[in-house]
Amino acid sequence: MDKASSKLSFSQSLKRLEEIVEKLEDPNIDLEEGLKLLEEGVKLHKYCKQKLTEASVKISTILKEDNNSDDGEVN
Repeated sequence: MDKASSKLSFSQSLKRLEEIVEKLEDPNIDLEEGLKLLEEGVKLHKYCKQKLTEASVKISTILKEDNNSDDGEVN
């Protein structure tokens, strides 16, 4: 991701990705602009996918720790 995009949160990145998709759906989009948007979109997709994977791993870890610490008491 470029420097400007790397400062975006997950939510901001997802919103920007949605904006890019909208622009790419325009049949009158200029080829050069389309290619730039596609490149940015691919980078944002990769970033979002990475963040979702990290969140999934963290959730799994938390749940495993909770199961391991469960000593039979009801919370």
